[in-house]
Amino acid sequence: MSRNSVFEVQSYQGGRWFLDARFEDEAEARTHGKRLLAGGKADGYRVVKDWRRADGRHVETEVHSEFRAISNAIAIQPIDEAPPVCARPDDIFAVESRMVMNRILRSYIDRMVVTPTEIMHNYGELKRLMDRDNLAVQAVGRVAALQAEKAKTDGRTRRDEIFDIINGVTERTRKASARKDLPDVTANGFRPLFEKLDAAEEPEERDFLARVILSRDLVQMRNWMAKLDFLSEVVRSDGGLTDAPLMLVDGVIADVFGAPSVAQELLGEQRSLCDALCALIDLSRGRLTFYDRSEEDRAVQLNELLAFHDLDQTRFVMLEMARRQIKSTQPLYRSDPAAEMEAFHKLLLRVTTPDGIVGGPLMAEALVLRYMRFLEAGGALGRRQAMEQVVGCYKDAKDKIRFLIEFSGSDIGEQHFKDISALLLKLTAEGAVAAGFVDRNLPIRDNLEQITLLYAQVADCMLPDPLRGQLAGNIDELLANYILASKVVERMDNPDDTLRHRANKLMMLCAPGVLQSPKALDIVRRRVVTHLRQPNFDKLYVSDIPEPAAQQRALREFYKLLGQAGFM
Repeated sequence: MSRNSVFEVQSYQGGRWFLDARFEDEAEARTHGKRLLAGGKADGYRVVKDWRRADGRHVETEVHSEFRAISNAIAIQPIDEAPPVCARPDDIFAVESRMVMNRILRSYIDRMVVTPTEIMHNYGELKRLMDRDNLAVQAVGRVAALQAEKAKTDGRTRRDEIFDIINGVTERTRKASARKDLPDVTANGFRPLFEKLDAAEEPEERDFLARVILSRDLVQMRNWMAKLDFLSEVVRSDGGLTDAPLMLVDGVIADVFGAPSVAQELLGEQRSLCDALCALIDLSRGRLTFYDRSEEDRAVQLNELLAFHDLDQTRFVMLEMARRQIKSTQPLYRSDPAAEMEAFHKLLLRVTTPDGIVGGPLMAEALVLRYMRFLEAGGALGRRQAMEQVVGCYKDAKDKIRFLIEFSGSDIGEQHFKDISALLLKLTAEGAVAAGFVDRNLPIRDNLEQITLLYAQVADCMLPDPLRGQLAGNIDELLANYILASKVVERMDNPDDTLRHRANKLMMLCAPGVLQSPKALDIVRRRVVTHLRQPNFDKLYVSDIPEPAAQQRALREFYKLLGQAGFM
């Protein structure tokens, strides 16, 4: 037996795999596995050959597996949401479709430690699934029924359409798996490999073959962390992937995160579901704080990847996992029911940012549904009360508006559009609540920037007109009133300063993107125009500059600013 090989015995308990023992001899490993099964210490076991190649890389191959008769059957998992109907065959590779595969085939995927990407891009894995009892038939039937129900079409027809797509994928995968000319990731590096495919294939075929190549390595890794390590290293290779190659690998990492045990193993033991969800949300944004972990820790490295790379699909899957837990009936703080409301507030603030709600409309909807459990009322009344009270949890009126805008884009939000509209208009139209948009602990300039950001978000949001126009107008009025009340112009336009300093300071507010609302911008522009119209403006503007050449440069720069701000 080569010293480069070792046989791992892994036990299957509680829906997860655990390393139990290692042997140099395959027969000894099998004997040990049978003892585990006979002694009732595991529901199943498998023997995995771990072989170290000459280049130092480890390759894993499953050589045997066995389960108790009672646990050998694998059933599909219940789902209540189906992906959008595929408009074309390649849509089956989209992240939404793969997420549904991950959920409905949860038991199979956990037991085989294989991702949807591997199943659809490795002929051996796809054939294994299709031959597994009637698992694929049941899964397709469930998805077809949900899609047909939503589209109000015939379920049998939709089922046949899905099987036609699967048959096409099977044939495509069979041909790709038989190819001997596809390059190897380890030998070539992923970016050069991708560029070679890009030069020879159309984009869709290029991406398909690149996933086939990645799957050849991934199917040999029979634990989730090994897959994650491999893919993370691919992202970091060649100075860091970008653009199309990064987008492709991102999709495969997202598949790995579709297995709940991955997040659990990365984040470690958490005190409550609330803490686990907050950690997962922070990790998705690359903002998880670590106090006692080294730089080599997987979670630390993944946090860095998410912070500095556009892993949008991975982020989407992680937030979708969090959303489903928030929407579920599991308590946020199981050990202390009295702390449930406090945990909800913590979670609400965690997903609230100046850019909106992390996770978008579906996350906002999940939070409203979670809050309904604190109320006695159900149905439409309960949903409306929950929405109003969730909004009431915020102290900052800007956050209230952002939450309502996000919530309006959800299914429940659409049903309560009139309630949302009335609440938005009430929040922005009453002068008495203007103080709710201002943080008195912040400098005036910071408050101006934050309210201006809110104006831009409202002006560009998904709300239909005329509501969107009304809200933007209300915030414009509020911002203009704040400028007048706080004497922003007077503070910046100090008569004791030189005209050049006064004009330049005002032009800072007129610069593109600083003040975007019409009324607020008009207040500042009128003061600038007053300066421009005074006699001998050019001469007075440079009166404190002795050098003629410097005077000309200063005037050119100022008139350039005037042009950028739309004065010329």
